[in-house]
Amino acid sequence: MFDNNETINYHVITLFVLFGLSYGITYYTQTKMIDYSFFIGLAITIIIWFLTSKGGFTLRNLDMTVQGTTGIKAEEQKFEFTPNVLFFTSLSYTIISLVAMLFYYRSYF
Repeated sequence: MFDNNETINYHVITLFVLFGLSYGITYYTQTKMIDYSFFIGLAITIIIWFLTSKGGFTLRNLDMTVQGTTGIKAEEQKFEFTPNVLFFTSLSYTIISLVAMLFYYRSYF
């Protein structure tokens, strides 16, 4: 599916987006990057999961709307998710930032 150079490019671009969003929010709010990096990573991971999955809640909702409007029953699709490079990179960033955040704030626990 992807050759080695494309995979590395997707890793780098995804990390730049994650670091850029984290840095942008921390610059705007005048806080530390460790405060927002986990939540940014989690949000992006969920968005990637939602956009790359097939047959989820939104598709079923759309099928029901079409069926109610037209009276034609649509074929039901099974939920399917195949993780890709973007998802694994974002998930890794999220896990690493969670560990870093827990280590940074260990005195509060």
